Amino acid sequence: MNKKNIILVMVFTLAQVFFISGNAQEEESRLERLKSQKVAFLTERIGLSTEDAQKFWPVYNEMSEKMDELWKEKKENIKKLYHSDESLSEAGKEAAIDEYINYELKKANLEKEYHEKFKKILTIDQVIKLYGAEHEFKKKMLHMIKGGKSSSCTDCDNDNEPDKMPSKT
Repeated sequence: MNKKNIILVMVFTLAQVFFISGNAQEEESRLERLKSQKVAFLTERIGLSTEDAQKFWPVYNEMSEKMDELWKEKKENIKKLYHSDESLSEAGKEAAIDEYINYELKKANLEKEYHEKFKKILTIDQVIKLYGAEHEFKKKMLHMIKGGKSSSCTDCDNDNEPDKMPSKT
């Protein structure tokens, strides 16, 4: 290869590195904004006082981290079961599908564990509002992803009824 081609390859490679790095930073920034929106949304919907928030958010964040770890396990298992290039033996298929069911049990147990912790921090009405607000936040984010007009959760239709989706016009 002559010098010109080598320089072109190097420039192209560097451009890709900066592009990928920029996209990763942008994605991280987007994720942080989404988390901030969720905190604000849940805090407002639950009606957390400053004192309650100081107790609640560390526990909620701990639960979220554990749920994320479980989700990663589930994704790996699904990849192994459905998207593997190598075919699994019958025993491998059985182990993978059993692991899928175990994931669901682990998730349910984790939810139960943190439900009990939330009841010690929040009133029962606030716990009920928490679950409704989480559901509402997810629906609003899905609506936004599917092409809703708003750019943030706080811009969404505030109908306070988690089971009603904003109508598309």
